Amino acid sequence: MLLGNSMKLDNSSRTEQRKFGILMAVCIGLIGLYRWWKHGFVELPTYFFAVAAVFLVLGLIAPPVLRPVLIVWMKFAEALNWVMTRILLTLAFVILIIPVRVIMKIVGHDPLNRAWDPTAATYWEEPEDQPKEFERYLDQF
Repeated sequence: MLLGNSMKLDNSSRTEQRKFGILMAVCIGLIGLYRWWKHGFVELPTYFFAVAAVFLVLGLIAPPVLRPVLIVWMKFAEALNWVMTRILLTLAFVILIIPVRVIMKIVGHDPLNRAWDPTAATYWEEPEDQPKEFERYLDQF
């Protein structure tokens, strides 16, 4: 069960251990099937199916045996999450935000009107006219 905002998994729960065992069995089995298909159904990857069978049997019969594997797997997932978040955010910044900023700078577009105007008495902008009738507020979009 997921707990709070920290997204920690309750690895002592038999239900979570059982779900982990079954999920790992299915995923490893699918990888084995993919490899078997990719190599033209010539050589059956028995090691994938053997590992999947071990996970399935342990998940169904003795889920607590999978607890150490689940703990290591979750630590790996957290580390991968930490790394991938930084990589994806950096890529988004470099691919999206920096080019948009450079283009806006070249074009001279300033959406916040931050340019200094020494002749202006004030930088106040008049607000948009608001509807007077109440019904207009009920259907905003």
